[in-house]
Amino acid sequence: METFQRLRPYLRPHRVRLAQACLAMLGVAGLNGAMVFLVKPAIDIMFQQKDAAMLMDVVLAIPIVLGLKMVVTYIQSYLMSYLGQKITQKIREDLFQHLHRLSMDFYWKSKSGEVLSRLTNDLTRLQDGLHFVPLYLVRDTFTVLVVLGAMFYIHWRFALTALIAVPLSGIVLAVLGRKLRAASRRSQEIMGEIYHRFQESLQGMLVVKAFNYEHGAIARFQEENDSLSQQMMRYFRATALSGPLMEFLGSLIMAAIVYQGGKEVVGGRMTPGDFFAFLTAFFAAYAPIKNLSQLNATLQMALSAADRIFAILDEKPTVQEKPGAALFGGLKKGIVFENVSFRYPGREALALKNVSFEIRPGEVFAFAGPSGSGKTTLAHLLLRLFDPSEGRILVDGRDLREYSMASLRQGIGLVTQDTVLFNDTVKGNIILGKPDAGQDELVAALRVADAESFVSRMPQGLFTPLGDRGLQLSGGQRQRLAIARAVLKNPTVMILDEATSNLDSASERSVQEALERIFPGRTVLMIAHRLSTLKSADRVFVLHQGEIKESGSHQELLRLGGLYAALYQFQELQPSAEAAAPGPR
Repeated sequence: METFQRLRPYLRPHRVRLAQACLAMLGVAGLNGAMVFLVKPAIDIMFQQKDAAMLMDVVLAIPIVLGLKMVVTYIQSYLMSYLGQKITQKIREDLFQHLHRLSMDFYWKSKSGEVLSRLTNDLTRLQDGLHFVPLYLVRDTFTVLVVLGAMFYIHWRFALTALIAVPLSGIVLAVLGRKLRAASRRSQEIMGEIYHRFQESLQGMLVVKAFNYEHGAIARFQEENDSLSQQMMRYFRATALSGPLMEFLGSLIMAAIVYQGGKEVVGGRMTPGDFFAFLTAFFAAYAPIKNLSQLNATLQMALSAADRIFAILDEKPTVQEKPGAALFGGLKKGIVFENVSFRYPGREALALKNVSFEIRPGEVFAFAGPSGSGKTTLAHLLLRLFDPSEGRILVDGRDLREYSMASLRQGIGLVTQDTVLFNDTVKGNIILGKPDAGQDELVAALRVADAESFVSRMPQGLFTPLGDRGLQLSGGQRQRLAIARAVLKNPTVMILDEATSNLDSASERSVQEALERIFPGRTVLMIAHRLSTLKSADRVFVLHQGEIKESGSHQELLRLGGLYAALYQFQELQPSAEAAAPGPR
């Protein structure tokens, strides 16, 4: 019932069409009952009264009734298809919007394939349920009620005999329903794993082939596929059992009715027309009851799918915006980290431990350190993708949590090592942060990023489609477009998260020059593994295991001879003798 209550808001805007569909279903049920009452005169006229004129009236009535039934059946089917489509469309939109509102910790703990499974497979199951369950539930329930009324009208004692099928059917449906729902829920969970496995292999195909891992990947997939097959067979066994069980129960009731009816007809207490009309009514009721038993499988599948969909909609963003949040209008006083500690969801170790520092406006500020030392975590916190576990971050003297997240992120540019380009045009990828940008602004951003020349040589210039993930471009070209995208926002704070680490030496130099052109007038946070890119930084903070171990300029840290100097020498970027040589700031 809780699941049905969750679906009510989606049904409410379509209640008129639902009422129309129910009226059409009631019409189908009434016409099914009309066919029952046509059988009695047809039989009695042929075998007792032998009235040819009346027989023709009955014969003409049959196609009229069936023709009307055809029309209302079409209406009910169309309306229920419309409702199923519109409701799942709205749920799909709500899911997509909700996924974009959730905080990054949800994606940190969730498998993308599992989420995709709920957006596709589970929604399809739910749509099937929304289409077929109300259609058959309402129509066949109305039909059963109508024909039961006809049966009581014809012979109430026979009708009571027929009613024995109702509690027996209910027991069968209840027992099988539990099995169906459990098997359905588990099969949909495994389907999510299979979606994830497909996505993982497709995205990592280069590694799979390079390491001859095809057999291993296939073996893991087959194991999960076998598990899905086993769960689906449990589901199909319960489904296959419901039909024969209902038929067997129906045959027992029918045998009792035939026996009682035969005695009544032989004894002259019942006409053949009444007897065959009652049998027609029984079969008219039996078919919907059987449909309801088979529909139980679709219902349980839809309910388990709805539960999984609503589980995502029930997720709450952990990073919340305060009512009346202040607008961030650009950095004016500086950024301060005060004793900031942070732990990623599901991890025991702290990513940052009591980190404190201050960044002045217009300063080029860098973070260095081994992989996993917490450098990127600082960028995540400043963008407020996560909130600190302890401590606070002040921007212009105000706690970061007091700012509107949209205005904060509008004022901060980001260029990462893993360039994300969407299946859109060059222009569509650049204007993400500023959709209303003019042509002059676009060209200026491309020029700063040193991307104007190669974009102008593309077949359709700014309107050239980039394809999936922009893979038709080189790494350097993709990174330059990412820089142009960040520059177009004209942010006062720029975060460069290892922006050149995935490039070759020639591309790195070119992109680094493009990056340095955006420094003037901005506060820049550089996160780098390649220490050669930090020479232009005013200050460098060296992180190790989430703690700040050293700080100073590039040359000061080399002279210090500590962790930074060791990392620098290890990378063989300059002769080790330079570490001890004084140099200009």
